[in-house]
Amino acid sequence: MGILRKFELPIFFIIFAAILWLGQPSGDKPHAWQGDDLRYISYAVSLHKHGVFGLSSRDTSIAPEPGNANAPFYPALITGVMALDPSFAESMVCTIEKNEGPGCEEHFRTFFIVQMAFALLCLFLIYLTARQFSRSHLTGWIAAFLAAASGVFSEFSNAFMTEILILPAFCALLLFCQIFYQDGRLRWIGAIALMLAVLTLIRPSYLYLFYGFAAFLVVTATINRTKSSWLRLGVLVVTFIMIVSPWAIRNKTNFDSFTLTSGGYAEAILVQRINYNQMSWPEVGVAMLYWLPDFGDSLAKKVFPTHLHDKLGWNENSYYGQGYGPRIEVLSKELGGSDKILGHLIKEEVLTPKHIAVSVPLALRGTFIAKYWGLVGFIAFIALLIQTLRQKDYTILIISLPLFYMVAFHAGLSVSIPRYNLPLVTIYALSMAYYINIYGQKIVTKIRTQ
Repeated sequence: MGILRKFELPIFFIIFAAILWLGQPSGDKPHAWQGDDLRYISYAVSLHKHGVFGLSSRDTSIAPEPGNANAPFYPALITGVMALDPSFAESMVCTIEKNEGPGCEEHFRTFFIVQMAFALLCLFLIYLTARQFSRSHLTGWIAAFLAAASGVFSEFSNAFMTEILILPAFCALLLFCQIFYQDGRLRWIGAIALMLAVLTLIRPSYLYLFYGFAAFLVVTATINRTKSSWLRLGVLVVTFIMIVSPWAIRNKTNFDSFTLTSGGYAEAILVQRINYNQMSWPEVGVAMLYWLPDFGDSLAKKVFPTHLHDKLGWNENSYYGQGYGPRIEVLSKELGGSDKILGHLIKEEVLTPKHIAVSVPLALRGTFIAKYWGLVGFIAFIALLIQTLRQKDYTILIISLPLFYMVAFHAGLSVSIPRYNLPLVTIYALSMAYYINIYGQKIVTKIRTQ
């Protein structure tokens, strides 16, 4: 046992690297493109060939105009691997030139291995978080195994999507929050600010998570009225601004605005979310069942009439299927410009009781990552949260606040799907591991005493 403890970290990385390696694609089937992955590759190709962060055209020999509709870190990762692996770079260029690359050779293995390293880092951070909470190495190991078993890390290690960077960055953020709560030293506020900045430069919506942290520190500083409380706020804000400012200054130079991203994404996402506000009150109730993972939709179809669930899916007749293009065009004409759409929608649609009510089942839909795995993890988390609060231990509450802040954010301002909330894997794996270890030990003890 002492040898295992002595070599715990090397054994950990070897075992979980092997697990992730088994999840690598065989290469027998063409890569399935999805979501915004081609946009990230387009930025990466422009950076690689022209040193310009902008969307490439099909003719990649032409330098694009600078752009900032997306954040820079993930395209930069792709560009970095392109510089290291010429065959991967050729595949990326071909993919853009031929639009999803029919006929292109898919030399993606190097990139997927790099992403596997980020997945491995995240599993290690989950192990540390669970171990720090429970003071048990075994709980940490179980949490890492459970997280790996979710399938999330294998899936996104083999995709061209930002989640593989968001996962370790958010896991690190949660670990730093936990350590700060237990330790209290100022350095951990700086570490939290660092992760918030990294997350924002991966996906701009995390800027609002920074606002949430800043607001929380403002409230605590106002209540406590101590210099140390205001110092924490200052460290958070200054550190965050220092890290994101180069990107903001670049945007100011090119677009005359310090805005981190632009290009109509926020308007489009919000319009698509507001489509759901057309739901009737009975539909809101049915959605609580319909959006449960895997079995919810089929059960709702058996129990309720068609008109109460027909628009809750993903087909063309659904609220999601209504899209956003036509309404954006109408609003742009009515308001005299697309730049006024966001403010109008927030005032007229978001800040209403109906919007808040509809956000509840949408938030529920976004919490069940990996289907049944997420459902069990959610139940275990609720149980552990109640247990620890009764014991006046607020560690789990502190860890979960940033996660469910983003769950609420995504439910209120987007269509809220589990992919947006993948960092929940941390708190779910921790909660399940805690109970598996506790009750497992009780069972073993009972068997030994018989």
